[in-house]
Amino acid sequence: MDLKPPPYSVKSAPDTAPAEGLETSLRSYLQVLKNRKNALIGCLMLGLVIAFAVNLTQRPVYQSTAELLLQAKEPKSGSLGSSSNSFLEDPTLMLTQFRLIRGPHLAEKVLKKLESIENRVMLLGSLGVRSSGKRKGSEVFSEKEQRALIGGIQRSVSAAQLRTGMRIMTVSATGYNPPMVARIANAAAETYIEMNYRSNIDAFRQSFSMISNSLAEIREKIKTGEIAFQKIDSEIRLLEALKIYGEKHPLVVQLRTDIPELVRKLNREIQNLEVMQISQRKDLVSLLTVPNTALEDLQKIATDLYTLKPILEQEVNTNREMYNSIFRRLQEVEISGGGTEWIDVKLVEAAGVPARPIRPNKRLNLLLGLLVGFFLGVGLAFFQEYLDSSLRSLDDIRYYLKLFPFGMVPYVERAPSEEAVGIQEEKPPLTGARPRTYWNTRDTSLPLYIAEAYRIIRTNLSYGSLEQALKVIQVTSAVKGEGKTTTACNLGISLAQAGIKTLLVDADMRRPSLHSILELSGNEEGLSQALSNGAAWQLMVRQTNVPNLFCLPSGVIPPNPAELLASKRMKSLLEELKENFDMVILDSPPVISVADSPIIASRVDGTVLVSRSGFIPRHICLHAKNALESVNGKIIGCILNGVLSRHQSYYYSHYYGADAYYHGEDGEKKTGRRKGGSEIVSELNRLEALKEPLLVLLSTGWGKAVDFLKGERPADKAKPFNDRA
Repeated sequence: MDLKPPPYSVKSAPDTAPAEGLETSLRSYLQVLKNRKNALIGCLMLGLVIAFAVNLTQRPVYQSTAELLLQAKEPKSGSLGSSSNSFLEDPTLMLTQFRLIRGPHLAEKVLKKLESIENRVMLLGSLGVRSSGKRKGSEVFSEKEQRALIGGIQRSVSAAQLRTGMRIMTVSATGYNPPMVARIANAAAETYIEMNYRSNIDAFRQSFSMISNSLAEIREKIKTGEIAFQKIDSEIRLLEALKIYGEKHPLVVQLRTDIPELVRKLNREIQNLEVMQISQRKDLVSLLTVPNTALEDLQKIATDLYTLKPILEQEVNTNREMYNSIFRRLQEVEISGGGTEWIDVKLVEAAGVPARPIRPNKRLNLLLGLLVGFFLGVGLAFFQEYLDSSLRSLDDIRYYLKLFPFGMVPYVERAPSEEAVGIQEEKPPLTGARPRTYWNTRDTSLPLYIAEAYRIIRTNLSYGSLEQALKVIQVTSAVKGEGKTTTACNLGISLAQAGIKTLLVDADMRRPSLHSILELSGNEEGLSQALSNGAAWQLMVRQTNVPNLFCLPSGVIPPNPAELLASKRMKSLLEELKENFDMVILDSPPVISVADSPIIASRVDGTVLVSRSGFIPRHICLHAKNALESVNGKIIGCILNGVLSRHQSYYYSHYYGADAYYHGEDGEKKTGRRKGGSEIVSELNRLEALKEPLLVLLSTGWGKAVDFLKGERPADKAKPFNDRA
């Protein structure tokens, strides 16, 4: 079932918060950090402690660097110099060299260079390798140690280009022992130079070997081609000699002896013959492997012999030219040292023993600790602010409770043992409960802005009533400890100082305290007797030490306070009080604890809800508001009590500035300025001038107050109360 809206409201509150500007947002963010400065400072300290711990516990790491110059090998042939620069400008060259330096092959060679009994302990300690102690015979390192050291050297050695565009490369080594770090860096640089030299030599040998093999193959082809050419030429000469000289001529006999010998040589070189160009002529190759010495046979193949002879001669000449070209290339390779694309590496500067560690960087660690702590603190502060659902500002009252904020009261810190004017301690009704400390604005030791805060609330209460008559109000809170009694008392004092005849009624008949804060002796007679026995309330109302301020104590605590407050006598009593006082303020118990406050709320002209800043979650305040509205209670507004200066720092500087003095945490009065005697007199005169307009505002509303200011006096003034004096 939906509850009806309350029948009375001083002013309406907006449903949503207005859009904030950049300046307002930044101010609110800074205010959150200021409110949660403990979390921010704690995180900063945590970050610093962690940074200090890292600096103290981290083992110092040293680094040593050697510099190497990379350049192309100077060719002895002037025609090859243009390709050297383009080779070194290759962007992948440096990356390739970096990978070679960080490779396992170089790490193994570095370990072999440093593998000695003198270096054993230093090398293990520098790379952080634990000694296994299991070595065989004269071994310096065990297999496990060797594997660990190779991996450690790979992680320790690094390479980089000294600067973009330069051909100088740095080879660095890191470790825990400065002298050994320098040795590792120098050993890595030397090993890289040796590996580069061996790589160049191997490339030269491979190139020379390949060219030499090519020459040998071509030489064999030339030899085989020459034999085949001689065989064909001999057969052509034999054919011509047989035609001219006959069978018995010595030339014929000699040629018939040479041809079979040439065929035998060709058969031995058959493999070379098969790779020659002539092997593509299948119809002619068979003539080379068969001896033809008879006249009849020679006449049959005479045409083929004359065709084959120029082919063989051309192939032999081609192979000879190729042989000469490759031979010249071999000479060039031998002279230039293997080619132009060789890298010549020279040591520019050897690695020295480092004097300072590169890690830990204590300043950087401290800075990172501060940054991490700051961001962590900011996140924690905003997270705490997100989880904190209490009311801390007047805007929270507007937008969450949807109530008109009368004002805020700064937090007043008072020591329980302090004996000052207006401060008394009351023995708690329950054993073990903490004693309560009361104060009022009559205390001259309080800051001036406390009284000013109640004057602002008084003004808002008067001018905010619009056309609604407002003579009997209730002051309550959601839970105990929010300062409702102190607020009711000081609000009454502020009204009385303005010349308004005010009565404070202690309707908290479960834990009364108004008589203590007003320094009234005894609480034997009061509201409980007037409601239960019908005693005359006029005899129980007491004059306080504040002019125009009266108090009706609660009296003896009754067994049934709720029933007394709900009785008809309570209703008639309030009507009588209206006739005799300009303003009646009832201090009632908390709403959540007992049923007294909702009962009183249904019988008064309006209820003022007091909420302590940052004390309880706002949903409890909403619950108290709904409880009062469910009985048609007229909630006219809310007062934010106990506001810390760090939550609303602008409150003091904006409204009071240097006119307010204050007390430090040690109780010592700090520098500031209070109003002098002439200023106090002018203030009293101003309050006296506002006396009757405030009375009209509170009793009849804004419209008649305007008539009063124009000179028209109201006919029905409140009857004066004839006190016991």
